[in-house]
Amino acid sequence: MICLLLLDVQDGPKEHGIPMERFYDYFGITRQGFRKKLIRFRAQQELLKAIKEEVVLYRKKIDRRAGSRSLFHNLEIKSKYEIGITKFERLMSEAGLSLAPLRIKVVTTQSCYQSWNYSNLINGLIINDINQVIVGDITYLYIFRSRYYLFCLTDIFSNRIVGYCLSKRMRTLEAQIAFDKFVDLRKGKDLVNCIHHTDGGKQYFSRTYLAKASNLEIQISVAGSCLENGYAEQRNGFFKHHLLPTMNLSRESKIQKELSLVIYKYNHQRKQESLGWETPVRLEQRLQDPEFNPSIKLHDHIRNVKSERIGF
Repeated sequence: MICLLLLDVQDGPKEHGIPMERFYDYFGITRQGFRKKLIRFRAQQELLKAIKEEVVLYRKKIDRRAGSRSLFHNLEIKSKYEIGITKFERLMSEAGLSLAPLRIKVVTTQSCYQSWNYSNLINGLIINDINQVIVGDITYLYIFRSRYYLFCLTDIFSNRIVGYCLSKRMRTLEAQIAFDKFVDLRKGKDLVNCIHHTDGGKQYFSRTYLAKASNLEIQISVAGSCLENGYAEQRNGFFKHHLLPTMNLSRESKIQKELSLVIYKYNHQRKQESLGWETPVRLEQRLQDPEFNPSIKLHDHIRNVKSERIGF
């Protein structure tokens, strides 16, 4: 603030006719001290400009609502600029790059009577690998004034999107497409006793869908409320408000291609705090190391005990 004021005064000595030394004395600073402050001030402005450009580009292309901590790790701020998270957060605030709170409207699918035959199998469960629990949910978004539905399956352990389908229809067929992508991705992997958890939406309980799961000996689990399907709903909310707005859409025919690119970036490039600042794919690769043994204790809704990740 002092630098800006003294610079303004310094630019107009003919107007006020006061020697600069009197201003230096008033602020308790020497001419040499002012020059040092000015050098630091200009360096910080250059730093702020460079960081702002990176942040704006990242939010445009990767994550529309990336927070300061996520940006700090994904943009590798510490190694690039040699500053810590506290200073980075302050710079973000000074640059007006902090995010306002987002109000998220939760939309759930309609449950069906077939789902009443199943219970919540993941409540308080402890898992230590991928392919043990996948969660599914459906969210909607508007593109080119048309409503689309996104079916998404996520592996809870790695947070990896393992199956998806975007369509203007909300049918069992779209749910099956997402499921088939999951099976194809995990081809050759043992899916016996993998738990498939949803909120009981009818799209997941057709005879064909249940038969596909049964043939692979996958267990069906159903949330008793939207809170018990929080893992999937949070992931869909994240996609809807953070990632999908980054799609570069010039015409409707590019939607599917752009969605695939967004999911690729999420799975392969975006580091996550809950994964120890690894990407989902990188975390799955690390699981090949026998010395890397993380685990997750899932949320226990009966005892009201929050989820806990250990060793990530």
